[in-house]
Amino acid sequence: MRAKLCIILLCLSSLTLTGCQSSGKIETASIIENVSIAEDNGKICYTFYTLTGGDKPWGIKIPASSFESACDLAEREYIPNLSLSKLELLMIEDTLVDKVMKNDIEYISTQPSFSPAALVTLCDKKTIEKFAETTREQNLIEEQLILLKNNNPEVNISYLSVFNNFESDKNSEFTVGYITCGEELSVNEKKLKKD
Repeated sequence: MRAKLCIILLCLSSLTLTGCQSSGKIETASIIENVSIAEDNGKICYTFYTLTGGDKPWGIKIPASSFESACDLAEREYIPNLSLSKLELLMIEDTLVDKVMKNDIEYISTQPSFSPAALVTLCDKKTIEKFAETTREQNLIEEQLILLKNNNPEVNISYLSVFNNFESDKNSEFTVGYITCGEELSVNEKKLKKD
């Protein structure tokens, strides 16, 4: 009887010590925290910034025609086990709004793996460059967007609210956040007209 009890206890303890089979996927996942979309030498580039504890963000720039294509290419060739479940911020250079915003926001909104709390904003080229320098800038932009939304509830800062406005028949335009970077960071509002 004791021998059977010992064998059962050993089997149970081996199950708890080995952990889940899928836990390896979490350990090897490349978690993306932020994405910026900018034009570089005439090409649209998606820069995926991984979750990091350091002061300098680590990003991979991928030329692509859409967010979907960039994700596919990133996972296939540059960032194995790409995970966008913790995406916090999507920044789009203002000159690309007509080329990518509606389609990219629509793609993100149809994917169950994206966080519904992710923020989206337009910005100028200099802000994208500053964004790549320090994680502090990335955190500051997120804080400023939330303050903007608190001061003006009409401003759409989440990709879901932007998606809903693109899909709605109610208005011909809506307001989003717009970030510029001169001497210091400035967060404003920008009206977008729907096609």
